[in-house]
Amino acid sequence: MEEEIDLIDLLLTFWKRKFWIILLVAFGAFIGIIYTRFIIVPKYSSSVTLILAKANNNATTITQALTYDGEEAITQSDITLNQKLISTYAEIMKSRRVCEEVKANLNLEMNYELVRDAIDVASVKDTDVIKVTVTTKDASLSKKIATELVNSFTNEVDRIYNIQNVKILDVAQVDDKPVNISYPKNIIIFALIGAVIAFGIIFLQYYFDNTIKNQETITKTINLPVLATIPKIDQNNVNDGLYSNEKRGGTKNGK
Repeated sequence: MEEEIDLIDLLLTFWKRKFWIILLVAFGAFIGIIYTRFIIVPKYSSSVTLILAKANNNATTITQALTYDGEEAITQSDITLNQKLISTYAEIMKSRRVCEEVKANLNLEMNYELVRDAIDVASVKDTDVIKVTVTTKDASLSKKIATELVNSFTNEVDRIYNIQNVKILDVAQVDDKPVNISYPKNIIIFALIGAVIAFGIIFLQYYFDNTIKNQETITKTINLPVLATIPKIDQNNVNDGLYSNEKRGGTKNGK
């Protein structure tokens, strides 16, 4: 016979064991605090914002270039070219040549892969702006790598393309706030994990519990009516009753 689950009975079971649910949720939140405070290694980011501009002496940025008339003004083809160059520049910035140069200039005790993995290059949507972010375990080191990375990158672009169309909008700054640590987020995640474990254990216990708890269960299981029930007798009440009978009998015999 296929096992059926009584949702009301299941909800009542959850309610009866709400103490254990609350306890596991609180324990999960506590583990989240411990994990965030003592286990997660904090990481710090530093960013540099770049913009691609027309390589000429009169205009240094796209905004400035658009204010000029004549042949010196930036054209639509220049904008299209710059947008296509963003993906190429991102690969150049994370190339072995540039990363090795950054490593050598800063005397880093890091291999090429670690330097590359610390770099994130993203373009601002529908613009010629590039945001370069470096993330390491040291806030000061992240700033140094970001600054040196941009310098090495611009030199490499000049060497490859013989143009200087990369300008710095915002320089790197030291940010002492970890980017990978969020107490509220981790506490909620671990509390939810505790809740899932609590509900899962209670549900499994309910699902595999084959004991008979009431006459309705018997009727559903064997499809036969219950003819009689035996009430549960409290032993203390039985003893009290016997004692009372003996006391009354003794009094009667003593008359």
